[in-house]
Amino acid sequence: MEIRNIGGRPHTDIAGAAELTGRSEQTVRLKTSPKQRAQGSGWPASVKQDKKAWLPIDELKHVRDVLLPQIVESSRARVHHVDLNGDPEELISATEFREILTITQGGWDKYVGMSKAVWDRGEDGYLPMPDREEPAPVQGSTRYWKRRRVQEWINTRSGKVLSATPPDLPTSDS
Repeated sequence: MEIRNIGGRPHTDIAGAAELTGRSEQTVRLKTSPKQRAQGSGWPASVKQDKKAWLPIDELKHVRDVLLPQIVESSRARVHHVDLNGDPEELISATEFREILTITQGGWDKYVGMSKAVWDRGEDGYLPMPDREEPAPVQGSTRYWKRRRVQEWINTRSGKVLSATPPDLPTSDS
């Protein structure tokens, strides 16, 4: 990481900022742009010197250690916390489950298709194993899940939100 002392403070270039925060150079450029900063990105302003953008290391550490974890946590809370009112043992239909997840019928069908083999082994798949399954009137199956199991599954599932944290963030003493 290239470091330059500017105004008595250590600064690094875009590549160093990307390394320090665990984000791509493109993300650093975007988040430090005047437009994104005006919209409240929370990232520091750059200083131009020798045709390069330099960012204060202490402010980048704040982004890495405070801002990014807050963003991840608020996203996780928003996406992965539901409280389903009603009898926890009540069975809900696949249609109700799909509506809670706000996914399309096509997306639901794909999740069911990818779950069937695992369900046959008695385990949860992309979706939790149904609590009741019965033949549908025309073809296929009609599936039901207990309300509490749907709530538990939604609140403990991993997904895109968790991937917002890069796997190897530098330590705060970097």
